[in-house]
This record gives sequence, structure tokens and C-alpha cells, in this order.
Amino acid sequence: IDEMKVAIKSALKSVALEKENRQLRSELGKAFSLENIVGNSPAMQPVFDMIKRVSQTKSNIMILGESGTGKELVAHAIHRHSAESSSPFVVINCAAVPEALFESELFGHKKGSFTGAVQDKTGIFEQADKGSLFLDEVGDIPLTVQVKLLRAIQQRVFRAVGGTEDKHVDVRIICATNKNLEEMVAKGTFREDLFYRLNVIQIRLPSLKERKEDIPLLAEFFLRKFALVMGKPIK
Repeated sequence: IDEMKVAIKSALKSVALEKENRQLRSELGKAFSLENIVGNSPAMQPVFDMIKRVSQTKSNIMILGESGTGKELVAHAIHRHSAESSSPFVVINCAAVPEALFESELFGHKKGSFTGAVQDKTGIFEQADKGSLFLDEVGDIPLTVQVKLLRAIQQRVFRAVGGTEDKHVDVRIICATNKNLEEMVAKGTFREDLFYRLNVIQIRLPSLKERKEDIPLLAEFFLRKFALVMGKPIK
């Protein structure tokens, strides 16, 4: 009897966990679907159309727009609507990574390859294998790293810092920036060949002043969101 009780408790716990996982996956899918990108203004319709079309390709995508226009939401939506939606979606904010650690963040490192490398580390390229890698603020990638990133994108091959073996990956790159990369290319602060590798398909997000019709929708969306988070009734 005691063994049966333990077995039943274990089974009930497994069912509860499975149910919770299904619910979380459903909520995650909803959170990063087209429905979560708020707006029905004329300026947003081409964006929704483009998301549906490009999600069915494996081409690299460049998302342009001012800060706060929803570039990461669009990247998530593209991944969620792609054939690789169940594969990893890995995000890195390029502006937040120190230059000295950038190569290690992208490609990983081997233990002892530099001071502080006390164990092997898997880079984000390897983490995103078979899925999507979102490079946010791509204009902040140091020039010293850009050539290695170009090789990884062109040949789908990289080598960890301190490593001796090439690793092969199948990764779709989605990147975003609020900077004018063409100007940076002209000034020599961003590699032209890397720019064209990343800028295969371009999506430009309109600023709020270009979609004023969406302001009431956005206001209501955020009011409901934070009322729910804070447990406050909406008035």
C-alpha cells in the first residue's frame, strides 16, 4: 500500500508538471506572437505582412527602428512563426557586452584560454544551433570581432577561444539596431561585407509619431498589463 501511495503521488506530480509546462508554452507562444504586437494603424500593416512572409525563410533579417519601437518583439514573432519555433531563440544585447569578452560570448571558450577562464563555456552561437540568434544593438559589435562573426555567418563555422577544432552550426541571424549602419560603413566603423550579410531582408519599424492611431491601443495594453502585474483594478 505504501509503495502504491508513493507511485500515485509521483504520477500526480508528473501530470501536474506536464500541465504546467503546457500552460507555460502556450502563454509564451501567445506572448511572442503577432497578437502581442499592438497596433492596427496603416503604418503597421506592412510590418505584420513582412513578419508572416520572412518567418517562412531562413534568410538573415535586419530590423531597424528607434528605441522602444518593439524590435525584439518582432524578432520573437518571426521565430515563433517559423518552422524552427520549437528550437532555441537566443538573445544577446551587443551594447551590454565588454569588448574583451565579446568573442567568448559569441563562440565560447576553453578552460585556461585566458585569465578567469576556469571552465569551458558554450557560446551563444552553439546555444542557438538549429534555431535563431537575435543580435540586439548589432551596431555596437567591436570591429575586432566583426571579421570572426562574418566567417561564422558565411561558413556556419566557428572556433571557441582557445579551441583547436571548428564547430558547425545552423543558425538564422536576426539583428536589430537604432543606428544608421550605412553611415557607419562609410566611416569605417562597421564592415561593409558584414552589413550586407546581415541586411538580407530589412524590416523598418515606424516610430510612434508615424502611428498615432495606435496610441490609445498601446495605452490600454500597458494599463491592463501593469494592473494585472500589480493586482490593481482598472479605473
